[in-house]
Amino acid sequence: MSEKEKTTEQPTNTVNSQVSFSQGKVANLLRKMESFLGIPLSLRSTTGEVVCKTDYFYGPCSFIRGTKEGCERCRKVYKNIENKVMRRKVPFVCLCYCGFLIFAVPLEFRGEMLGILFGSQILPVSNNGTISDFRKQFEESAKEYGLDTSDEFYDSFNKLKTLDSDKQRNKFLKYLEEIGHHFVEMAVTDKPWNVFLKEIKEKAPEFGKF
Repeated sequence: MSEKEKTTEQPTNTVNSQVSFSQGKVANLLRKMESFLGIPLSLRSTTGEVVCKTDYFYGPCSFIRGTKEGCERCRKVYKNIENKVMRRKVPFVCLCYCGFLIFAVPLEFRGEMLGILFGSQILPVSNNGTISDFRKQFEESAKEYGLDTSDEFYDSFNKLKTLDSDKQRNKFLKYLEEIGHHFVEMAVTDKPWNVFLKEIKEKAPEFGKF
């Protein structure tokens, strides 16, 4: 096949071909959004690019993903979630194999699927007083993954955010979906950050950095 023929077969220009998730504005915007929410965020575009702020690897996940078993299982979990969201195009929340909450929302613009926004490493407990119970439950899993369960490892749990009831989780999932809409507008249409802050605080004042 000639180069000319290959060129004519390529799809027409779309938002996906104009927006890169791996560098520049989108990556910088992700960092600002992560700081605003106070939880680890990551992006997966439909083209396969991933943006993941380095601070994502704090807390127990930094230890878990440091083992071969933990890293492989984590990748499988995210891939399964990604496939479900890409197929259904609806927000999704679940527990990972270690018991942490993962939130995933589709990012769309004018009917075109751009990718997925993930919010993760959140504990399914009510407050810091119950984190010690979660840590005890985690002992067996830690042995299975070959983790060094030192004081440093368990101290890292104190860095995590918590969401307890299904009601809280569903409410936060809807909030993250709203965040996703604003994120796309800022990434694609250059919506100003200060406008986003004003609008999101008016619509959901109970969240922000929770």
